[in-house]
This record gives sequence, C-alpha cells and structure tokens, in this order.
Amino acid sequence: MTGAGTDSCTVTLNAAAASGGLPVSVASSNSAVSVPATVTVAAGSTTGSFTATVSAVSTAQAVTLTASTNSVAKTFALQLGTAVATLNVNATTIAFGNVNLNSPATQTLILTSTGMAAVTVSRATVTGSGFTVSGGSFPITLNPNQTATLNVQFDATVAGAATGQLTITSNSSTGSSAVVSLSGTGAAVSYKVNLSWNAPASSPEPVAGYSVYRAPRGSSSYAQLNSAVMTQTTYTDTNVQNGQTYNYIVESVDASGIQSVPSNTTVIPIP
Repeated sequence: MTGAGTDSCTVTLNAAAASGGLPVSVASSNSAVSVPATVTVAAGSTTGSFTATVSAVSTAQAVTLTASTNSVAKTFALQLGTAVATLNVNATTIAFGNVNLNSPATQTLILTSTGMAAVTVSRATVTGSGFTVSGGSFPITLNPNQTATLNVQFDATVAGAATGQLTITSNSSTGSSAVVSLSGTGAAVSYKVNLSWNAPASSPEPVAGYSVYRAPRGSSSYAQLNSAVMTQTTYTDTNVQNGQTYNYIVESVDASGIQSVPSNTTVIPIP
C-alpha cells in the first residue's frame, strides 16, 4: 500500500466455527498498520472480516500481519510505500489558431493532484508576446484528486504568428517543471462602415442626389467621400482604420448643384 488509507482483510478457517463462534487474535508487526486485537468468526462460518488502518510512511517499510487461534498462526506480508506528490497537466500544447487583433481569446488548463500526497504548485510563468495566465494564487496546494483551473489568454496586438511557453513549477514526483507550448496567430480585421439615410420628405427643389462627408473624431474638417453626386440613399466607407472614430454627415444636392444644410452627425467607432 502507498500512503494512508484502509484495507479490508479476511481470516479464513479450514472448517466452520463451532457454536458460539471462534475468536482469532490479530497482530501487526509495525505501528504504521493498526488492526483489531481479535476477530470473531461466527458460528457455522469459515471467515471473519476486519479493517487494517494504514498511516503514511516517509520510507518504504515491510509489515507482517499475524492471525492465530488454538496454537495455529498464519502470517501475511504487506509492503508500505511512501506517499508521493504527483501533478497531472491536462495538455502539453495550447493552440489558439487565428485570433482577431485586440480581441483576447482564452482557454483553460486543468491541474490535477494524482498522487497519494498533496502536491504544491509554486508558480506558473509565461513567455511569448500576447500570452498571459490567470486563475491561480500561488503557491497552490492540491490534495489527492483535487484540481485547479488556470486561464491562459492570447491577446494579439500585431498581425502574424506568435509562440510562447507556459512553465508550471511544482514538487511533483514526475519532475519539478511541466511545460505547455503556446501558439496563436494575430489576424487583422478589415472593417467597413455602412451608411443609410432617408430621402427628405419634402423639398423646395427636387433632390438630384447626395454627398457624404467624413471627419476624424475631434476634427471639424470634413472630407467628401463620393467623387460624384449619388442618387442612392446608402454608402459604404471601406477606407477606415482600426481603433479610429469617425463623424459622418450627408447633404442633399438639387439639380442646380445647391447643397442642403448638413444632416445630423453620425459617430462610428472602429474596433
């Protein structure tokens, strides 16, 4: 047995116990294993059960259990192993694939204590541009079968492939460091602004078309986007930059080329 625990044991007679049952003395050669002093085999039965309680040991040890009755003794050899701390990490690689710029993506990593003793995770460190880890306050002590979840994030700020590495340091018997490879690709997103408006309900002069103007947020200098007067009431602006905010206005134009007052301003932020 390895580590602390209990085990079910049985004494077996070669013939059924007589009326009143048969007491069997039980002993352990090592204090790390405790057993009851006596087990009674019930009348008419050939077996009796008891529980051995095992304490964790720091070094491997041999134990002999002895059952005796009526000057007959039988022994059973038991080996005690040291309880070891073992950490299991559920992945050796995390691939984020394509991630839009400035749009963080997160994946989880599960740490599990799979040994017979508690494992201590002292730290988790990340290398590589755009990669971070959260979710744990180190050091973390995980008892056997206990788990902890780490959140690994990739926040791309530049386009292109990126690689990194997450190193988990612990007292695991499998090694002091577990390494998880990280990868992802920052993908630039091309945005466009779709504008639409309603034609004037009434106008002294028939509307011949429209002109669309744009200015960066904070500027009063508007530039006309369409080179010629448009007759449709929609316009798509494809020449926009990520992270910028734009103000848009529309003016109607009559057949003489006279423009109306500007429309209300529409403010469009680009992610």
